[in-house]
Amino acid sequence: MEGLSKMLDKAKQIQWIEGFTVGSSVANLVIVSHLLYADDTLIFCGANKMQVQYLNLTLLLFQAISGLHINMLKSKIYLVNLVENLEELADIMGCDVGSFPTTYLGLPLGARYKVAEVWSGVIEKVEKRLATWQMQNLSMSGRLTLVNSVLDSLPTYIM
Repeated sequence: MEGLSKMLDKAKQIQWIEGFTVGSSVANLVIVSHLLYADDTLIFCGANKMQVQYLNLTLLLFQAISGLHINMLKSKIYLVNLVENLEELADIMGCDVGSFPTTYLGLPLGARYKVAEVWSGVIEKVEKRLATWQMQNLSMSGRLTLVNSVLDSLPTYIM
């Protein structure tokens, strides 16, 4: 994945893909073109045909050099704001079009944080854990230890 990261950095440097900017002043400006976690990758580029073609070329070069294969059937393209030719861009990449809200690494992505549905996954996990613990013969201090160590971390991960 380090090789892919370097290739995407180079694609950003030669302006094949643009990413998005973070920061309020010119001195603190950072351009984010991709985020990687283990074998999951988020790539940010403009919604124009040339950038998507360059992105596709970069990924094809990565596959040829590394011998690894990118499964485009598991990949999705997500739009931010209005994109007129979204289906054409998805055809270039050979992937499906996704919609928000979705989940990434088990976290809600694109959902309003104050909506109760964001927390429904956490509530289900807590209920599932409590149900299995109730079947076990645990002392009150054992249950308290489990609550403090396990259940306390579930909402913290979401936040």
